[in-house]
Amino acid sequence: MNGGSSTIPVAGPPRDATLPAPVERVLDNGLRVVAFSLRNLPLVAAQLVVGCGGAAEREDEAGLAALVAALLTQGTTTHGAMEIAAATDALGARLVAASGYDASIVSASATTPAFPQVFALLEDVVRRPAFAPHEVDRVRTKSISDLALTYASPTALARNVAHRVAYGGAPYGHPLAGTAQTLAALTRERVAWFHERFYRPDDAALVIGGDLEIDEAFALAQRVLGSWRAPAASIGERPHGEIPPPRSRVVIVDKPDAGRTALLAGRVTIERRSPDYYPATVATAVLSGYSGRLNQEIRVKRGLSYGAGVSLAARRQRGTFFSTTLVDHTRAAEATAVTLATIRSLAESPASDDDLVTRKATVTGAFFRAIETIDGIAGALAEHVLYDVPLAEVGDYTHRVLDVDAQAVRAFAADGLVPDNFVVLVGDASKFADEVKRAHDDVRVIPHDRLDLGSPTLGG
Repeated sequence: MNGGSSTIPVAGPPRDATLPAPVERVLDNGLRVVAFSLRNLPLVAAQLVVGCGGAAEREDEAGLAALVAALLTQGTTTHGAMEIAAATDALGARLVAASGYDASIVSASATTPAFPQVFALLEDVVRRPAFAPHEVDRVRTKSISDLALTYASPTALARNVAHRVAYGGAPYGHPLAGTAQTLAALTRERVAWFHERFYRPDDAALVIGGDLEIDEAFALAQRVLGSWRAPAASIGERPHGEIPPPRSRVVIVDKPDAGRTALLAGRVTIERRSPDYYPATVATAVLSGYSGRLNQEIRVKRGLSYGAGVSLAARRQRGTFFSTTLVDHTRAAEATAVTLATIRSLAESPASDDDLVTRKATVTGAFFRAIETIDGIAGALAEHVLYDVPLAEVGDYTHRVLDVDAQAVRAFAADGLVPDNFVVLVGDASKFADEVKRAHDDVRVIPHDRLDLGSPTLGG
């Protein structure tokens, strides 16, 4: 009996993604509508993308966009929170709202017969949220409680610290969920003000599609959202700030009670609209996944961790590249050196075109999985709408990935990933700080109880 084989299967031939062609129009209230038709399943989905998010908040109001989004489905002037939940469940539908740095998104999906009813609920929660004082208090209290869990997790805390290290006081720097101090200061009046100012059709887009014809989708959008009108007041100037230039440094958060040390190495990188987006995506794939370079070096070869991951977040402004893992405190310095060397290897020991075949397959495979549902197609189109990427690129995604060659990956890595990486370590500093300081010139240690995520300098 064969005990197994170490031969890695050869990637199959690339496949094309056949997606329904999106069509767009602008309603007379300024709402951009993108519609698609896919009649093979009795499902319809919609995503309303409102062009505001955490980046629209002031530093002292961090968490406001997330609080507003969380409250949308917790009661309107016509339906209570329990009524909305019961109606959604009875329809077998989905109705959710969430906020990121660049946008707030309200999503709805249901079977074809039930969709008009859940779409009417979407319109109600977007246009007429009640922001009842008791609901504001309840959701705000829950949000503050959730932060305690975040602060207790070394990995989650490392990500929050990394955003401050990367952006300082620029709009992406503050915690998206806010801090206990900023959330506690948010009033019902400020929540209503944010909604009135930013939830408006002239700064929003609707992606709608599935088991309906294009003209039906536009007619439904017009009937349900056509009477929505923007307030007289303009959006006005949003917060802005210069993103600090990349800089090699290490920030250690001393958390003696952490079970292991969270290690994050990162860098501010590209915008979503950058021509380097596809080389960046492939470069990230070379490092990520079980067979990616980082996991091979961290887990397979050295047993430093159960696993290591890499992520690329390209946004409206320059986003982030993060590599993360969780290691024993005593091996944190070693893991830091291995992580930085592995990132550098993208430029110093670049992958060949043959090496990239399997990594590209992981990228296109993930894309196919993401768009295999109606909600997934709507989400892909919504991302392109949000970041002003031509909608045709959704259908061209596979070809654009496959067209990336080894030289493009090496060139991007050398300029956009390798130089001036920062490192964040959250763990028992007594076990590794001295060793890290011997290897790095710029090292800062912040006691956990003095860490202030509400400050661009992290307090300390």
